[in-house]
Amino acid sequence: MNSLRTQLLLWLLPLYLLSAAVILGANYLHYRDSTMAFMDGQMRRLALAYVEQLRGDPRLPTPPPLDEEHVEQDGTVAVQFWDRDGRLLLSSTWPVPGLTLQQSEGFHDLDIDGHVWRVYTAPATAPRVQVLQSGEFRRRVALHSAQEAAEPVAILIPVTALLLWLAVWFALRPVDRLVQAIAAQDERSLTALPLQRVPAELQPLIGSMNSLLARLKEAFAAQQRFVQDAAHELRTPLTALKLQVENLKPQLAEGQSARLESGIERMQRLVEQLLRLARQEAAPQSIDTEPVDVAAVLRQSIGELVPLAEARGIDLGLTAAEPAEVRADARDLRSVFDNLLENALRYTPAGGRVDVSLKQADGAPQVEVLDTGPGIPPELLERVFDRFYRVLGTGTQGSGLGLAIARGAAGRAGLHIELVNRSDRSGLAARVRFLRS
Repeated sequence: MNSLRTQLLLWLLPLYLLSAAVILGANYLHYRDSTMAFMDGQMRRLALAYVEQLRGDPRLPTPPPLDEEHVEQDGTVAVQFWDRDGRLLLSSTWPVPGLTLQQSEGFHDLDIDGHVWRVYTAPATAPRVQVLQSGEFRRRVALHSAQEAAEPVAILIPVTALLLWLAVWFALRPVDRLVQAIAAQDERSLTALPLQRVPAELQPLIGSMNSLLARLKEAFAAQQRFVQDAAHELRTPLTALKLQVENLKPQLAEGQSARLESGIERMQRLVEQLLRLARQEAAPQSIDTEPVDVAAVLRQSIGELVPLAEARGIDLGLTAAEPAEVRADARDLRSVFDNLLENALRYTPAGGRVDVSLKQADGAPQVEVLDTGPGIPPELLERVFDRFYRVLGTGTQGSGLGLAIARGAAGRAGLHIELVNRSDRSGLAARVRFLRS
Protein backbone atom coordinates (compact mmCIF):
# COMPACT_ATOMS: atom_id res chain seq x y z
CA MET A 1 0.00 0.00 0.00
CA ASN A 2 1.31 3.48 -0.85
CA SER A 3 2.30 5.83 1.94
CA LEU A 4 0.01 8.65 3.02
CA ARG A 5 2.51 11.17 1.65
CA THR A 6 2.51 9.44 -1.75
CA GLN A 7 -1.28 9.26 -1.84
CA LEU A 8 -1.60 12.96 -1.05
CA LEU A 9 0.86 13.87 -3.78
CA LEU A 10 -0.87 11.56 -6.26
CA TRP A 11 -4.09 13.45 -5.58
CA LEU A 12 -2.73 16.99 -5.28
CA LEU A 13 -0.22 17.05 -8.15
CA PRO A 14 -2.70 16.07 -10.91
CA LEU A 15 -5.21 18.60 -9.55
CA TYR A 16 -2.50 21.23 -9.47
CA LEU A 17 -1.32 20.43 -13.00
CA LEU A 18 -4.91 20.48 -14.25
CA SER A 19 -5.41 23.89 -12.63
CA ALA A 20 -2.19 25.13 -14.24
CA ALA A 21 -3.36 23.86 -17.64
CA VAL A 22 -6.70 25.64 -17.23
CA ILE A 23 -4.88 28.86 -16.30
CA LEU A 24 -2.59 28.56 -19.33
CA GLY A 25 -5.57 27.94 -21.59
CA ALA A 26 -7.44 30.92 -20.13
CA ASN A 27 -4.33 33.08 -20.60
CA TYR A 28 -4.06 32.02 -24.22
CA LEU A 29 -7.70 32.88 -24.92
CA HIS A 30 -7.35 36.21 -23.12
CA TYR A 31 -4.22 37.28 -24.99
CA ARG A 32 -5.60 36.01 -28.29
CA ASP A 33 -8.78 38.03 -27.88
CA SER A 34 -6.83 41.08 -26.69
CA THR A 35 -4.42 40.90 -29.63
CA MET A 36 -7.23 40.42 -32.12
CA ALA A 37 -9.18 43.33 -30.65
CA PHE A 38 -6.11 45.56 -30.85
CA MET A 39 -5.46 44.66 -34.50
CA ASP A 40 -9.15 45.09 -35.37
CA GLY A 41 -9.03 48.54 -33.83
CA GLN A 42 -6.03 49.48 -35.99
CA MET A 43 -7.77 48.26 -39.15
CA ARG A 44 -10.96 50.11 -38.31
CA ARG A 45 -9.15 53.40 -37.54
CA LEU A 46 -7.17 53.19 -40.78
CA ALA A 47 -10.32 52.57 -42.85
CA LEU A 48 -12.24 55.40 -41.16
CA ALA A 49 -9.27 57.76 -41.70
CA TYR A 50 -9.50 57.12 -45.45
CA VAL A 51 -13.28 57.59 -45.32
CA GLU A 52 -12.85 61.01 -43.72
CA GLN A 53 -10.20 61.89 -46.27
CA LEU A 54 -12.54 60.95 -49.17
CA ARG A 55 -15.37 63.03 -47.75
CA GLY A 56 -13.15 66.08 -47.84
CA ASP A 57 -11.54 65.26 -51.19
CA PRO A 58 -13.22 62.71 -53.50
CA ARG A 59 -10.01 62.02 -55.33
CA LEU A 60 -8.53 58.60 -54.65
CA PRO A 61 -5.55 58.74 -52.30
CA THR A 62 -2.42 56.83 -53.18
CA PRO A 63 -1.51 54.39 -50.37
CA PRO A 64 2.07 53.05 -50.30
CA PRO A 65 2.45 49.93 -52.45
CA LEU A 66 2.92 46.62 -50.60
CA ASP A 67 4.41 43.36 -51.77
CA GLU A 68 3.48 39.85 -50.64
CA GLU A 69 6.16 39.72 -47.91
CA HIS A 70 4.85 42.89 -46.27
CA VAL A 71 1.29 41.60 -46.22
CA GLU A 72 1.70 37.91 -45.34
CA GLN A 73 4.91 37.94 -43.29
CA ASP A 74 4.89 41.38 -41.62
CA GLY A 75 1.10 41.65 -41.34
CA THR A 76 0.90 45.13 -42.90
CA VAL A 77 -2.70 46.21 -43.48
CA ALA A 78 -3.61 46.57 -47.18
CA VAL A 79 -6.12 49.19 -48.41
CA GLN A 80 -8.58 48.80 -51.29
CA PHE A 81 -10.95 51.25 -52.97
CA TRP A 82 -14.06 49.97 -54.77
CA ASP A 83 -16.79 51.68 -56.77
CA ARG A 84 -20.47 51.18 -56.02
CA ASP A 85 -20.69 48.41 -58.61
CA GLY A 86 -18.05 46.32 -56.86
CA ARG A 87 -15.18 47.02 -59.22
CA LEU A 88 -11.71 47.39 -57.70
CA LEU A 89 -10.43 50.90 -58.37
CA LEU A 90 -7.14 50.91 -56.45
CA SER A 91 -5.29 48.59 -54.10
CA SER A 92 -2.10 48.97 -52.10
CA THR A 93 -1.35 45.29 -52.76
CA TRP A 94 -1.83 42.82 -55.54
CA PRO A 95 -5.40 41.86 -56.36
CA VAL A 96 -6.31 38.89 -54.19
CA PRO A 97 -8.13 36.37 -56.41
CA GLY A 98 -11.62 35.76 -55.22
CA LEU A 99 -11.69 38.74 -52.84
CA THR A 100 -14.61 41.05 -53.59
CA LEU A 101 -16.23 44.01 -51.93
CA GLN A 102 -18.28 42.81 -48.97
CA GLN A 103 -21.88 43.94 -49.06
CA SER A 104 -22.22 44.63 -45.37
CA GLU A 105 -19.96 46.90 -43.40
CA GLY A 106 -17.88 45.60 -40.51
CA PHE A 107 -15.44 42.73 -40.00
CA HIS A 108 -15.39 39.52 -42.01
CA ASP A 109 -13.21 36.39 -41.93
CA LEU A 110 -12.68 35.03 -45.43
CA ASP A 111 -10.98 31.81 -46.51
CA ILE A 112 -9.75 32.22 -50.06
CA ASP A 113 -7.75 29.37 -51.65
CA GLY A 114 -6.52 28.18 -48.26
CA HIS A 115 -5.52 31.67 -47.10
CA VAL A 116 -7.45 33.32 -44.28
CA TRP A 117 -8.03 37.08 -44.46
CA ARG A 118 -9.43 39.47 -41.93
CA VAL A 119 -11.41 42.10 -43.81
CA TYR A 120 -13.02 45.34 -42.61
CA THR A 121 -15.48 47.09 -44.91
CA ALA A 122 -16.05 50.74 -44.04
CA PRO A 123 -19.48 52.42 -44.10
CA ALA A 124 -20.78 53.31 -47.57
CA THR A 125 -18.92 56.16 -49.24
CA ALA A 126 -18.03 57.00 -52.78
CA PRO A 127 -15.73 55.17 -53.40
CA ARG A 128 -15.99 52.32 -50.83
CA VAL A 129 -13.01 51.61 -48.52
CA GLN A 130 -12.00 48.11 -47.51
CA VAL A 131 -8.89 47.05 -45.58
CA LEU A 132 -7.52 43.53 -45.10
CA GLN A 133 -4.87 41.73 -43.05
CA SER A 134 -3.35 38.23 -43.20
CA GLY A 135 -5.16 35.86 -40.86
CA GLU A 136 -2.07 33.64 -40.57
CA PHE A 137 -0.03 36.61 -39.36
CA ARG A 138 -2.70 37.48 -36.78
CA ARG A 139 -2.72 33.85 -35.56
CA ARG A 140 1.09 33.84 -35.17
CA VAL A 141 1.07 37.12 -33.25
CA ALA A 142 -1.70 35.92 -30.94
CA LEU A 143 0.10 32.62 -30.29
CA HIS A 144 3.43 34.38 -29.68
CA SER A 145 1.82 36.81 -27.23
CA ALA A 146 0.11 33.96 -25.39
CA GLN A 147 3.39 32.00 -25.20
CA GLU A 148 5.24 35.00 -23.76
CA ALA A 149 2.52 35.42 -21.16
CA ALA A 150 2.54 31.68 -20.36
CA GLU A 151 6.32 31.35 -19.92
CA PRO A 152 6.39 32.67 -16.32
CA VAL A 153 3.52 30.35 -15.38
CA ALA A 154 5.23 27.37 -17.06
CA ILE A 155 8.48 28.13 -15.21
CA LEU A 156 6.64 28.37 -11.90
CA ILE A 157 4.88 25.00 -12.36
CA PRO A 158 7.87 22.79 -11.32
CA VAL A 159 8.86 25.30 -8.62
CA THR A 160 5.40 25.36 -7.07
CA ALA A 161 5.11 21.57 -7.47
CA LEU A 162 8.30 21.23 -5.42
CA LEU A 163 6.91 23.64 -2.84
CA LEU A 164 3.74 21.55 -2.75
CA TRP A 165 5.80 18.41 -2.09
CA LEU A 166 7.72 20.20 0.68
CA ALA A 167 4.45 21.39 2.22
CA VAL A 168 3.10 17.83 2.27
CA TRP A 169 6.40 16.57 3.70
CA PHE A 170 6.39 19.15 6.51
CA ALA A 171 2.69 18.57 7.21
CA LEU A 172 3.30 14.84 7.71
CA ARG A 173 6.42 15.19 9.86
CA PRO A 174 4.36 14.60 13.04
CA VAL A 175 3.33 11.25 11.59
CA ASP A 176 7.00 10.37 11.00
CA ARG A 177 7.87 11.34 14.58
CA LEU A 178 4.98 9.20 15.82
CA VAL A 179 6.23 6.21 13.80
CA GLN A 180 9.76 6.65 15.21
CA ALA A 181 8.40 6.88 18.76
CA ILE A 182 6.36 3.71 18.28
CA ALA A 183 9.33 1.88 16.70
CA ALA A 184 11.46 2.74 19.74
CA GLN A 185 9.07 0.95 22.07
CA ASP A 186 9.77 -2.56 23.31
CA GLU A 187 8.78 -4.68 26.27
CA ARG A 188 11.47 -2.99 28.39
CA SER A 189 10.54 0.61 27.67
CA LEU A 190 6.82 1.05 27.10
CA THR A 191 6.64 4.82 27.61
CA ALA A 192 3.80 7.14 26.67
CA LEU A 193 4.02 8.72 23.24
CA PRO A 194 4.62 12.50 23.27
CA LEU A 195 1.70 14.82 22.53
CA GLN A 196 3.80 17.92 21.87
CA ARG A 197 3.67 19.37 18.35
CA VAL A 198 1.03 16.83 17.35
CA PRO A 199 -1.88 17.86 15.07
CA ALA A 200 -5.30 17.81 16.67
CA GLU A 201 -6.39 15.04 14.27
CA LEU A 202 -3.73 12.67 15.67
CA GLN A 203 -4.21 13.40 19.38
CA PRO A 204 -7.16 10.97 19.87
CA LEU A 205 -5.13 8.22 18.15
CA ILE A 206 -2.07 8.87 20.32
CA GLY A 207 -4.24 9.00 23.43
CA SER A 208 -5.68 5.57 22.61
CA MET A 209 -2.20 4.17 21.91
CA ASN A 210 -0.89 5.53 25.22
CA SER A 211 -3.73 3.74 27.02
CA LEU A 212 -2.84 0.53 25.19
CA LEU A 213 0.87 0.94 26.04
CA ALA A 214 0.01 1.44 29.71
CA ARG A 215 -2.01 -1.78 29.73
CA LEU A 216 0.77 -3.66 27.92
CA LYS A 217 3.34 -2.37 30.40
CA GLU A 218 1.27 -3.60 33.29
CA ALA A 219 0.74 -6.97 31.59
CA PHE A 220 4.49 -7.43 30.98
CA ALA A 221 5.25 -6.45 34.56
CA ALA A 222 2.68 -8.94 35.85
CA GLN A 223 4.15 -11.67 33.66
CA GLN A 224 7.67 -10.97 34.90
CA ARG A 225 6.52 -10.98 38.53
CA PHE A 226 4.70 -14.26 38.01
CA VAL A 227 7.68 -16.00 36.38
CA GLN A 228 10.12 -14.73 38.97
CA ASP A 229 7.87 -15.56 41.93
CA ALA A 230 7.01 -19.01 40.58
CA ALA A 231 10.66 -19.83 39.91
CA HIS A 232 11.68 -18.68 43.40
CA GLU A 233 8.90 -20.66 45.02
CA LEU A 234 9.84 -23.82 43.10
CA ARG A 235 13.53 -23.80 44.06
CA THR A 236 12.98 -24.75 47.69
CA PRO A 237 10.63 -27.73 47.15
CA LEU A 238 12.86 -29.03 44.33
CA THR A 239 15.90 -28.94 46.60
CA ALA A 240 13.96 -30.76 49.31
CA LEU A 241 12.72 -33.30 46.76
CA LYS A 242 16.28 -33.94 45.60
CA LEU A 243 17.34 -34.58 49.22
CA GLN A 244 14.45 -36.99 49.71
CA VAL A 245 15.47 -38.93 46.60
CA GLU A 246 19.01 -39.20 47.99
CA ASN A 247 17.59 -40.60 51.22
CA LEU A 248 15.39 -43.04 49.34
CA LYS A 249 18.12 -44.34 47.07
CA PRO A 250 18.86 -47.50 49.14
CA GLN A 251 15.19 -48.46 48.96
CA LEU A 252 14.71 -47.83 45.21
CA ALA A 253 15.70 -49.90 42.26
CA GLU A 254 18.67 -48.61 40.30
CA GLY A 255 16.61 -47.49 37.31
CA GLN A 256 13.98 -45.80 39.44
CA SER A 257 16.43 -43.55 41.29
CA ALA A 258 18.17 -42.58 38.02
CA ARG A 259 14.86 -41.57 36.42
CA LEU A 260 13.85 -39.58 39.47
CA GLU A 261 17.18 -37.73 39.57
CA SER A 262 17.00 -37.02 35.84
CA GLY A 263 13.49 -35.57 36.17
CA ILE A 264 14.47 -33.41 39.13
CA GLU A 265 17.55 -32.10 37.29
CA ARG A 266 15.38 -31.15 34.32
CA MET A 267 12.98 -29.31 36.62
CA GLN A 268 15.85 -27.50 38.36
CA ARG A 269 17.37 -26.48 35.04
CA LEU A 270 14.00 -25.14 33.87
CA VAL A 271 13.60 -23.16 37.10
CA GLU A 272 17.10 -21.69 36.75
CA GLN A 273 16.42 -20.68 33.16
CA LEU A 274 13.10 -19.08 34.14
CA LEU A 275 14.88 -17.08 36.85
CA ARG A 276 17.59 -16.07 34.37
CA LEU A 277 14.94 -15.02 31.86
CA ALA A 278 13.03 -13.00 34.47
CA ARG A 279 16.20 -11.20 35.58
CA GLN A 280 17.11 -10.52 31.96
CA GLU A 281 13.72 -8.97 31.20
CA ALA A 282 13.73 -6.87 34.35
CA ALA A 283 17.27 -5.59 33.79
CA PRO A 284 17.80 -2.31 31.87
CA GLN A 285 19.52 -2.29 28.53
CA SER A 286 23.26 -2.70 28.90
CA ILE A 287 25.50 0.27 28.30
CA ASP A 288 29.22 0.38 27.60
CA THR A 289 31.02 0.00 30.91
CA GLU A 290 34.64 -1.08 30.58
CA PRO A 291 36.71 -3.05 28.08
CA VAL A 292 36.15 -6.80 28.24
CA ASP A 293 38.59 -9.47 27.09
CA VAL A 294 36.41 -11.69 24.89
CA ALA A 295 38.89 -14.60 24.93
CA ALA A 296 39.00 -14.61 28.73
CA VAL A 297 35.20 -14.65 29.03
CA LEU A 298 35.02 -17.41 26.43
CA ARG A 299 37.55 -19.54 28.34
CA GLN A 300 35.52 -19.10 31.54
CA SER A 301 32.37 -20.33 29.80
CA ILE A 302 34.20 -23.34 28.35
CA GLY A 303 35.75 -24.14 31.73
CA GLU A 304 32.35 -24.13 33.43
CA LEU A 305 30.93 -26.57 30.87
CA VAL A 306 33.86 -29.01 30.66
CA PRO A 307 32.30 -31.32 33.30
CA LEU A 308 29.07 -31.54 31.24
CA ALA A 309 31.07 -32.28 28.09
CA GLU A 310 33.07 -35.01 29.85
CA ALA A 311 29.92 -36.54 31.30
CA ARG A 312 28.42 -36.77 27.81
CA GLY A 313 31.65 -37.99 26.20
CA ILE A 314 32.02 -34.90 23.98
CA ASP A 315 35.31 -33.28 22.97
CA LEU A 316 34.95 -29.59 23.88
CA GLY A 317 37.82 -27.26 23.08
CA LEU A 318 38.95 -23.80 22.02
CA THR A 319 40.61 -24.13 18.59
CA ALA A 320 41.56 -20.46 18.06
CA ALA A 321 41.56 -17.40 20.30
CA GLU A 322 42.77 -14.21 18.63
CA PRO A 323 43.07 -11.15 20.89
CA ALA A 324 39.78 -9.22 21.02
CA GLU A 325 38.56 -6.51 23.35
CA VAL A 326 35.08 -4.97 23.36
CA ARG A 327 33.08 -2.64 25.56
CA ALA A 328 30.14 -4.61 26.91
CA ASP A 329 28.72 -6.14 30.06
CA ALA A 330 30.76 -9.28 30.83
CA ARG A 331 27.65 -10.90 32.34
CA ASP A 332 25.81 -10.58 29.04
CA LEU A 333 28.74 -12.12 27.18
CA ARG A 334 28.80 -15.03 29.63
CA SER A 335 25.06 -15.52 29.17
CA VAL A 336 25.44 -15.65 25.38
CA PHE A 337 28.43 -18.02 25.42
CA ASP A 338 27.04 -20.27 28.20
CA ASN A 339 23.69 -20.80 26.45
CA LEU A 340 25.21 -21.41 23.01
CA LEU A 341 27.77 -23.87 24.37
CA GLU A 342 25.23 -25.67 26.52
CA ASN A 343 22.86 -25.91 23.55
CA ALA A 344 25.65 -27.38 21.39
CA LEU A 345 26.60 -29.92 24.08
CA ARG A 346 23.01 -31.06 24.56
CA TYR A 347 22.38 -31.71 20.88
CA THR A 348 25.76 -33.29 20.08
CA PRO A 349 25.70 -37.08 20.50
CA ALA A 350 28.24 -38.94 22.65
CA GLY A 351 31.63 -39.12 20.97
CA GLY A 352 31.02 -35.89 19.04
CA ARG A 353 32.92 -32.59 19.03
CA VAL A 354 32.18 -28.99 19.90
CA ASP A 355 34.86 -26.64 18.58
CA VAL A 356 34.95 -23.01 19.65
CA SER A 357 36.96 -20.27 17.89
CA LEU A 358 37.48 -16.54 18.26
CA LYS A 359 38.70 -14.79 15.10
CA GLN A 360 38.51 -11.46 13.32
CA ALA A 361 35.90 -11.24 10.54
CA ASP A 362 35.23 -8.07 8.52
CA GLY A 363 37.20 -5.99 11.01
CA ALA A 364 35.28 -7.19 14.08
CA PRO A 365 35.60 -10.15 16.47
CA GLN A 366 33.52 -13.23 15.74
CA VAL A 367 32.95 -16.26 17.96
CA GLU A 368 31.96 -19.49 16.23
CA VAL A 369 30.64 -22.65 17.94
CA LEU A 370 30.69 -25.74 15.71
CA ASP A 371 28.96 -28.93 16.83
CA THR A 372 28.47 -32.36 15.25
CA GLY A 373 24.81 -32.70 16.12
CA PRO A 374 21.85 -33.23 13.77
CA GLY A 375 21.55 -29.56 12.75
CA ILE A 376 18.28 -27.67 12.35
CA PRO A 377 15.90 -27.69 9.36
CA PRO A 378 16.54 -24.45 7.40
CA GLU A 379 12.96 -23.22 7.81
CA LEU A 380 13.31 -23.42 11.62
CA LEU A 381 16.65 -21.61 12.05
CA GLU A 382 14.88 -18.43 13.20
CA ARG A 383 12.03 -20.16 14.97
CA VAL A 384 14.33 -21.82 17.51
CA PHE A 385 14.95 -18.41 19.11
CA ASP A 386 11.31 -18.28 20.22
CA ARG A 387 10.67 -19.03 23.87
CA PHE A 388 9.78 -22.64 24.72
CA TYR A 389 10.14 -23.71 21.11
CA ARG A 390 11.99 -26.99 20.56
CA VAL A 391 12.70 -28.91 17.36
CA LEU A 392 10.80 -32.18 17.48
CA GLY A 393 12.39 -35.54 16.78
CA THR A 394 15.85 -34.78 18.19
CA GLY A 395 15.47 -37.02 21.22
CA THR A 396 17.03 -34.32 23.42
CA GLN A 397 15.18 -32.92 26.40
CA GLY A 398 15.24 -29.20 27.11
CA SER A 399 13.13 -26.20 28.02
CA GLY A 400 13.41 -24.24 24.78
CA LEU A 401 14.62 -21.13 26.61
CA GLY A 402 18.39 -21.22 26.09
CA LEU A 403 18.55 -19.58 22.65
CA ALA A 404 15.88 -17.03 23.60
CA ILE A 405 17.98 -16.01 26.61
CA ALA A 406 21.11 -15.88 24.45
CA ARG A 407 19.49 -13.60 21.87
CA GLY A 408 18.15 -11.26 24.56
CA ALA A 409 21.59 -10.94 26.15
CA ALA A 410 23.17 -10.48 22.70
CA GLY A 411 20.85 -7.58 21.92
CA ARG A 412 21.89 -5.77 25.09
CA ALA A 413 25.59 -6.40 24.47
CA GLY A 414 25.52 -5.25 20.84
CA LEU A 415 25.94 -8.72 19.34
CA HIS A 416 24.23 -10.61 16.54
CA ILE A 417 23.68 -14.37 16.69
CA GLU A 418 23.43 -16.32 13.45
CA LEU A 419 22.69 -20.04 13.14
CA VAL A 420 23.62 -21.94 9.95
CA ASN A 421 23.85 -25.63 9.16
CA ARG A 422 27.35 -26.88 8.46
CA SER A 423 28.19 -27.62 4.83
CA ASP A 424 31.07 -30.04 5.47
CA ARG A 425 29.05 -32.48 7.60
CA SER A 426 25.99 -32.66 9.84
CA GLY A 427 25.96 -30.15 12.65
CA LEU A 428 25.26 -26.54 13.44
CA ALA A 429 27.43 -23.44 13.35
CA ALA A 430 26.48 -20.67 15.79
CA ARG A 431 28.24 -17.38 14.99
CA VAL A 432 28.34 -14.42 17.35
CA ARG A 433 29.20 -11.19 15.53
CA PHE A 434 30.22 -8.11 17.48
CA LEU A 435 28.45 -5.06 16.05
CA ARG A 436 30.51 -2.68 18.15
CA SER A 437 33.98 -2.90 19.62
